[in-house]
Amino acid sequence: MSHLKFLFRADETNVGDWWSPPFRYFPFKEALIGDIIDVNFNLADTDILIIGGGGVGTEYFRPHLNRIDNAQIERTVLWGGGVDTVVDQTKKLLPADYNLYGNFYDFIDVIGIRVFSDPQKFRYIPCASCMSDLFTKYRDVKPTKDIGYYNHKRVPLINGEHQELNDIENNNGNDLEEKLKFLSKYRYIITNSYHGIYWATLLGRKVIAVPFKSGLLSFKYKPVYSWDGVITDDLLHSAKAYDNILEESRSLNLDFYYELKNSMAIV
Repeated sequence: MSHLKFLFRADETNVGDWWSPPFRYFPFKEALIGDIIDVNFNLADTDILIIGGGGVGTEYFRPHLNRIDNAQIERTVLWGGGVDTVVDQTKKLLPADYNLYGNFYDFIDVIGIRVFSDPQKFRYIPCASCMSDLFTKYRDVKPTKDIGYYNHKRVPLINGEHQELNDIENNNGNDLEEKLKFLSKYRYIITNSYHGIYWATLLGRKVIAVPFKSGLLSFKYKPVYSWDGVITDDLLHSAKAYDNILEESRSLNLDFYYELKNSMAIV
């Protein structure tokens, strides 16, 4: 039995969570893979545990992180994990100086976090989903429409009778290509989803974010923010596309992989 194990939020109804773990993109030795919320996943006899990606740094996941902390694992690694210290699904987040890190991951031995700030608390490693070959394919697609809406499935930006008036997708399901195909069609993406922001930025699209949780404020290459959910011409004009983000994100993940490979038995 392998003593390398992976934990992530194994949710096939959340495309970002489903495609975030590094074992989908890098060669590892035989390993056991579990859902971080599965209390029956055996953490005993674990030499190396790799956690993430996904936004597992929240109060909801704290009991599961505590379980990992108490398991006396030899080496724990966080790969591209995110943090939401504040989540408010009932109203839009207000501009403020939010704590982007909390203390969710302080017990982990090697921390690669998707949170970016100045100053930086832990090593910045963006979500490993950037390693998918689909980004190369859809980055080269020329947009044919102006504005697309990409909803978080539990916090829709547009609902009811107005949905039919707009081009709308959400993060439900596990079909990454379906989501990237949608995002690639538009010059502007309006979204309140972490991976909606991240993937649209990797594809070179201009992004306007409507934040309802603090993790949406933790990007290195920031979208333009609409704090009240109103999309104005000024916001659209101030949004920008970034160059070489895909290459940088992949390089950071590759470097992290090879450093782990050279320092512990993951292959």
